[in-house]
Amino acid sequence: MSVKKSLVVDDSKSARAVLKRMLNNVGLEVDTVESATDAITYLEENCPDVIFMDHMMPDIDGFEAVKRIKSNPETAVIPILMYTSKDGEVYLSKARELGAVGIISKTISPVGLKESLFELGLVDDKQLDTTLVLDTPRENDVVIEKDTSVVSIDKNTRDIYLKDMQRLMDEQTIELHKSMWLGIESVSHEIFNRLKKEREDQIENSVSLVEEKRNIHWAIYLAVFLFVLSVLFNVSLSTQNRQLENEITALYKEQSANSANIDTSTKLTTRVAAETFQKKLAFIAWANNLVFEYSFKELALSDNRLSSVEEIVKKALDVGYRGSIIIQTHVGRFCLSRNLLGELVLADDALPVNQCDFIGNDIQPNDLPSAHQSLAFANFLSEIKKLRQQGINIDVENISRVFSFVDYPEYDSLTNAVDWNVAAQINNRVTIILEPETEVR
Repeated sequence: MSVKKSLVVDDSKSARAVLKRMLNNVGLEVDTVESATDAITYLEENCPDVIFMDHMMPDIDGFEAVKRIKSNPETAVIPILMYTSKDGEVYLSKARELGAVGIISKTISPVGLKESLFELGLVDDKQLDTTLVLDTPRENDVVIEKDTSVVSIDKNTRDIYLKDMQRLMDEQTIELHKSMWLGIESVSHEIFNRLKKEREDQIENSVSLVEEKRNIHWAIYLAVFLFVLSVLFNVSLSTQNRQLENEITALYKEQSANSANIDTSTKLTTRVAAETFQKKLAFIAWANNLVFEYSFKELALSDNRLSSVEEIVKKALDVGYRGSIIIQTHVGRFCLSRNLLGELVLADDALPVNQCDFIGNDIQPNDLPSAHQSLAFANFLSEIKKLRQQGINIDVENISRVFSFVDYPEYDSLTNAVDWNVAAQINNRVTIILEPETEVR
């Protein structure tokens, strides 16, 4: 039988040395490496007849190394024996599931090792025979013949036999002691590696927990910040409404007080004034918080909105309204796609919103009031000096698109473009806000 080559993979120097000596004794060539990574590198240029693989090793353990070796077609056929202090049916089943042919203990005897190698066909039956043999008679031995067919053994043969037996027992005792220390060292090493790995896992889990808590804290801070902004915005609107109600109530009370003090000769004038006042209240109730929605392809203050604003100004003049008319614009953020001409149009209804080519409004790219006005509307604003002389002041304000009147759906693959654009259309609006003077002139 040709000389077989073996590879011993173990991070314990003494364990490698003991197994190497036993393998050499049965006629195998032995190469050793101290890690699974080194073993994989070794197998790139070498092909041993058998691999002895330790289980607990730093970096890559024995099971992971077996899995990688068996996944490589060039090394998958090499038999692997787990060389470990672990045992039990569960461990053996797991090892064989990954591709190992069996397990040998780090305390295995030379005879047990030879039997395992014989089963793999790496040693022949002659090498299984004991090394204990009788010496042949020497020249000085006395041989007694009882007859022509029988030869008696010299009296020294028994002593030689006993010396060989004693030598084998001493070698076996030394081997047993080495195996015991090797087992203790292996178990200690495995316990150390296991504790080290558990500690590293604990540190990694602690870091992950800290990062997770940090992310949760940021999410909470952001939610609180947005909530506070929303509350402040709602409080501002509520304050404006209460102020408007108070001003209207003050106007009504003042008018009622004036009506109570007039004499009979001025009742007709009072009735006319009351009717005018009622018309003014009706106008305020109609125009304040009046909302105009517009298409995503329009400017907020286009010619269409100009006609609506002119109608509001005309009614304000008719009822004698005095105060500010604030025109607030807000731009929706639409889900848009490019057509064959490269133009941005509303995306298909079923398209996921995270696949839109553009989220926003290309007609009104920023929040500057001037970017939302048509030429005709800009000319109208430049000619409102006469309105100021009649007690009406027109202001244009823009609400940043960072805020929204209606919340948008989640920006992910589960939200379709049609649902997103419904919210965008509601946010694409112009709102009229009135701030009347307290006193009626």
